[in-house]
Amino acid sequence: MRLIKNIFSLFLLFLLPIVLHAQKKSVPDPVKLTEYYENQQYTDAVNYLQNFYKEDGKEVKIWRPLAYCYMMAGDLSNAERIYLNLYALEPKNTALLYNLGTVNLKRGNLEKAGNYYKEILSIDSVNFDASKQLALLSQKNLNYEAGKAEDQLKYLIQANKLNPGDSEIAATLSEAYFKFNSFNKADEILKPAIQADSANLHLLRIKLPVARSLKQYSEAIHTGLKLLSLGDSSTLTLNHLAKSYFDLLDYKNALNYFLKIKGEDTRNEDLSYSIAVCYRGLRDAKNGVKFFNKTITEGISPKTASYYGLLGEAYESNHQNDEALSAYKRGLLFENNGSLYYNIALLYENKLNDKKNAIIYYNLYLKNFKEMDKNPKLAAFIKSKIDDLKR
Repeated sequence: MRLIKNIFSLFLLFLLPIVLHAQKKSVPDPVKLTEYYENQQYTDAVNYLQNFYKEDGKEVKIWRPLAYCYMMAGDLSNAERIYLNLYALEPKNTALLYNLGTVNLKRGNLEKAGNYYKEILSIDSVNFDASKQLALLSQKNLNYEAGKAEDQLKYLIQANKLNPGDSEIAATLSEAYFKFNSFNKADEILKPAIQADSANLHLLRIKLPVARSLKQYSEAIHTGLKLLSLGDSSTLTLNHLAKSYFDLLDYKNALNYFLKIKGEDTRNEDLSYSIAVCYRGLRDAKNGVKFFNKTITEGISPKTASYYGLLGEAYESNHQNDEALSAYKRGLLFENNGSLYYNIALLYENKLNDKKNAIIYYNLYLKNFKEMDKNPKLAAFIKSKIDDLKR
């Protein structure tokens, strides 16, 4: 009997580790999961968790991390499927609703995502995360109709009230107020957010035009200089900074920052005009003339000459030769590739029977047409026409 008890005891000692091992295998190892999360190995985490997942079960502790890992791995279809399983069990779980909203947002189903965020607010009316997402979603439908600002911005206003220091909401709301020309409200929204994060570029970039619109030129200059110190030397920043100095009649500093604007942005009628006025304010007539001329040039469409050319052709088709000639010559006052000279020469030759002027304009065509060097056959043809007209 004693021998049997000893054998049974040994059997239990042998069996116990196997049972314990089996029990350990029934749930995921939290240490292993943490390693997957920390290394962002979400696909590996999914493969690991699937060993413990049962479609017909209700293992919430397995479903939650599995759905999360699917979402983070980019498998949004499976993430939504499992989150919906959880939703059937816990329809009032705000964290779960938020994840369902996020998944639908990522899948481009904005309306469905918005409905989940609204459901959160019906449970928890002061939930900032849901308010923020609804606020950002609402921006896609803003049309900035006069007198409707409060209605259109209700989610942004609600989110901002819950957390005035959130820079993304503050920047979005203040920018919207700016577009509604509600400059004082835009400024009020910016103040606590900038106080919370004084080096936030998004906030400062909005603060700059808001301050100018409120005629707070010194504040605008301070903001512009801070943006420059933070590495933002964009055209927008330089332009607003220069205009703030300009508004204070400080033409020297205004000119300094206008001239720092580079590249394609310098081909701008408004910029050339501002520079010209600065030079006039500094009594630099030579550069003033240069930039006023540049302003005039940039204020004219580069297609103006071609429009006069088409107008001339239309007059010719209507047998209005004098009007055609006048249109072509007016086109010559604007920048063109020289082809108008050919139209005028042909008109003199074929319609007005004026060989002398035809020769003059064929020669001008040879001299000014930009493609002539690349087309020797055309040049030879025009020269032969000139020779024929001289006979």
